[in-house]
Amino acid sequence: MLYEEDRPLRLGSRAIDILHVLLERAGETVTKDQLIARAWPNTVVEEGNLRVHVAALRKMLGERHIENVVGRGYCFITPVVRSEGVGAAPLAGAPAGAPASTVYLPQSDGLPPCATRIFGREQTVAALGRQLSERRFVTIVGTGGMGKTTAALAAAESMQTHWRQGTVFVDLASLTDARQVPLAVAAALVMERPETMSAAAIVAALHSHHLLLILDSCEHVLEAVSLLAEQILHGAPGVRLLATSREPLRAEGEWVHRLPALDLPPEPAPDAPPLTMAQAMAYPSVQLFAERVQASASGLELSDREAPQIADICRRLDGIPLAIELAAARVELLGIRGLVARLDDCCYLLKGGRRTAKVRHRTLEATLDWSYALLGERERKMLHRLSVFRRRFSLEEALSIGADDRAGMEDAMDALSSLVSKSMLATVADTGAARYRMLETTRSYAAAKLAESGEHDVILAHYVALSGPPQ
Repeated sequence: MLYEEDRPLRLGSRAIDILHVLLERAGETVTKDQLIARAWPNTVVEEGNLRVHVAALRKMLGERHIENVVGRGYCFITPVVRSEGVGAAPLAGAPAGAPASTVYLPQSDGLPPCATRIFGREQTVAALGRQLSERRFVTIVGTGGMGKTTAALAAAESMQTHWRQGTVFVDLASLTDARQVPLAVAAALVMERPETMSAAAIVAALHSHHLLLILDSCEHVLEAVSLLAEQILHGAPGVRLLATSREPLRAEGEWVHRLPALDLPPEPAPDAPPLTMAQAMAYPSVQLFAERVQASASGLELSDREAPQIADICRRLDGIPLAIELAAARVELLGIRGLVARLDDCCYLLKGGRRTAKVRHRTLEATLDWSYALLGERERKMLHRLSVFRRRFSLEEALSIGADDRAGMEDAMDALSSLVSKSMLATVADTGAARYRMLETTRSYAAAKLAESGEHDVILAHYVALSGPPQ
């Protein structure tokens, strides 16, 4: 058994084999091929299997111990003390003779730690709590960088006493093949030989359990997750599912919770007095910005003089937490005024996120690249063309810009619907006909793609003819 102080850590045999190699060569980079050869001798497996098991190890042991050496392999970076004395015990997997379908749930609450404070999600957490009490399957949907994972973890933390066997978190972001979904779930459940587990075996093992299963970052493996979720709902009545995705899974029993942006200071009225910092700090978007500025530029004071500009920054970044964090990290270099002046090219500007963040969350451009890669060709063309709108627009305006001719109207409608579903377009509450808007960060990204496509001049001329010069 592997222990942390006096607490046993339950790991599958493959993960134990991988950990053995890393510990034996602590401080050295162990290549992926070497780890695969040790954990799967005389067997051909995909690299994704290794990533899943390493992710399970890092979740169990903590992120700080195992470092990913990009393009090479992994390194156990914490000093290792070898002892042959009392208390030393060999590493081992599941108890001898245990059936392969046994679930050894992670110790504690099974949730990754949250390293930073959460702003403005109290109502969201409360709503998710109510929904999970009433429904067995909830999906948090929103654009990239909106904080879906953070909201899911906060909701799970607030409800951790509701489930007899706690919470299990499954990170699906690193998967490169939908066929790896059962493996990732089985590894998170600490099932023995997870690479052999089918969806049916997972459901059978969960049949008598009472827990919350979080399936994080589902958008690139939607069909596989949807199928597994439906099987769990039918075969494991004590399991509740909380998923995060940039679009709904469209699975049986799913309840969609669209995650809103952080609250923003309103646009100032022409004759209104200047916004003060105290007034601005009533809004979660400004609270987040101010805290991240202090974290990256210690000692920098934000005064009433900067308050209107800070409010403008948060509005132009649409209240998206990731964009606000990345912008705040640039204040030490550019100052508040310099940041405002350069926000028009927000994808280029908002780089330099945390090195330990997921790759797609290290820059705003990477986040949008991730979403863009999941679009079909028709959806991409529609996204490019709609970037000419700097204001809200109607269905008729969208179809006029997006369709090449009358025969293409149905395709354009499908593409528009898909962009809304995938959180690339927002619908605007209106008492009349439906209206849409593109988040400014997305619009900037899509406008660059339109320029690359060679359609820019034609589409802009069409837009001017439709509604006058760009606003």
